[in-house]
Amino acid sequence: MKKGTFQKSMRKLIASAMVCSCLTAGLSSFAYAAEIPEPTDENGPVVCLEETQWYYRNYNGRLQRRLWSITEGVWLTDWEYV
Repeated sequence: MKKGTFQKSMRKLIASAMVCSCLTAGLSSFAYAAEIPEPTDENGPVVCLEETQWYYRNYNGRLQRRLWSITEGVWLTDWEYV
């Protein structure tokens, strides 16, 4: 095999190895970014939905409502007319 042919083959091999390594590195970082951790109560926060309840009252002859957060134990809205 001639020296020039061997050098060209080695350049092509190195170039293709570099391209493959760049592609696999990009795909692996994308895969890690797409993972969503499972909720745990030991090492992190637990994902849960907030439970709410509407309360109604008759004020000056008009119906009003207010939203209560059962989870937080606070009012989420002021009294509003329905």
